[in-house]
Amino acid sequence: MSRLAKEDYKKAVEILKRYNYNCINILNIRADIMSISIPEHNGMPKASNHIADPVYHKYIQLEENKDLQKSLKEYKIVANTMELLNEECKKICNQYFILQRNKWDIMEELGLSERTFLRRKKEIIYTTDRERKKMA
Repeated sequence: MSRLAKEDYKKAVEILKRYNYNCINILNIRADIMSISIPEHNGMPKASNHIADPVYHKYIQLEENKDLQKSLKEYKIVANTMELLNEECKKICNQYFILQRNKWDIMEELGLSERTFLRRKKEIIYTTDRERKKMA
C-alpha cells in the first residue's frame, strides 16, 4: 500500500465516521419528500402530454435533492468497503468508526495488539479511499 495524501486520508475517515448520520439523513429526507402533498389543480385545463402524477413529482424531488444524493453516495462507499474487508476488519470498522467505541476496548475484546489494530484500521481507511475514488 502506498501512502495516502493527507486530504484523502481525512476524507476517508470522515466518510466512515458520518455513516450513522448519512443513514439517518437518508431516512429523514425521504420521509419529508414522501409526506409532501402536491396540490391538484382541478378544473384547470391540462396539456395532453402533461404528467400530473404526484409520484412522478416526488421521484424528481428525490433525484434532485443534493443532500440526499451525497448521503447515498457516502453510504454506498461504506457499504462497498465493508464488502471488501475481512471479518476482523469489519468488526473493527463497525466498532471503531460506526459505534464510536474506544480503541482499547476493541483491542481487548478482539485480542489484538495495538500494532495489529493500527494496521487493520489503515487497511479500512485505504479501502474506503479506493471506493471513494471509484465513485467519484
